[in-house]
Amino acid sequence: MHATSASIAARPMGASTATDASLPAKALGNVLLIAAVFCAAVGAVVFVGLGGWEYYRAPLGTRGYLPEHALLRPSGPIGLTLGVAGVVSMLMTLPYAVRKRWKPLARVGTVKQWLEVHIFFGIVGPVLITMHTSFKFNGLISVGYWLMMTVWASGFVGRYLYVRIPKTIRGVELSLVQVGDRVTELQRQLHAAKLPDAIRRELDAFDEAVTPTVGRTPGAIDLFFGELRVRARLMLLRRHLRAAGVDVASIAALVDLATERATLARRMAHLKRTRHLFELWHVFHRPLVYGLFGIVVLHVGVALYLGYASLP
Repeated sequence: MHATSASIAARPMGASTATDASLPAKALGNVLLIAAVFCAAVGAVVFVGLGGWEYYRAPLGTRGYLPEHALLRPSGPIGLTLGVAGVVSMLMTLPYAVRKRWKPLARVGTVKQWLEVHIFFGIVGPVLITMHTSFKFNGLISVGYWLMMTVWASGFVGRYLYVRIPKTIRGVELSLVQVGDRVTELQRQLHAAKLPDAIRRELDAFDEAVTPTVGRTPGAIDLFFGELRVRARLMLLRRHLRAAGVDVASIAALVDLATERATLARRMAHLKRTRHLFELWHVFHRPLVYGLFGIVVLHVGVALYLGYASLP
């Protein structure tokens, strides 16, 4: 088994993936974690440090008598700061859309980097706005708030579809032929490895269980939930490889190869449907964004006019 380990682990995975690999879902996973940590930190300050937990739980009719009211009400220093920060965060989601349409910006950074900024502020903005409202929704702000939350939720759907369209590391969409070539290359690497028959049978069983049949487009349910089956089969594959006496380095290399090939094969089979759903998502998402910013402008204008907030 040591020869097997050397033959697999020595292959130049980093060299091939740097130019050909598609953008994996985990490539946009770190920004979700960073946004979650940031929101948790702000929440800890507001809910624990400033007494927001007791204030937000109090009935609306009695909040005005609480000492936290002066700070945390929407027009208070903290509440207003949260509102301004939330609006600024929402405005920071716009450069990503501008970058896609303005060619000079296309040379600045990668699509992935711009999308990470877009996702971060798209998550943080609604959280800050929610705390700004002090969880009190009525009138026009109620319409704007739930519109914002619809945009927020649809953003997660858009991200899910986006990462399932194979792309290069720079975010350039791969053609069906390029994806097929990459799948073939991964299959060649697996066959080139000197593997015992028992291990090869395990890899073939994994492939058969998670890879769509050639020439058949899987159902829409498989697009959204099929990867759960892939993860379950990966756990089973690792367990079987360990039971067969494969060393840790070989298991990692084999699983990486098999996972990338299965993932690309699945996304190639779903490519037409994914692109179509992504286009429909844009048709749904854009009008909501325009309506949301329209209500934000109206809300800010009314707040300034009525004296709830003032410009410096």
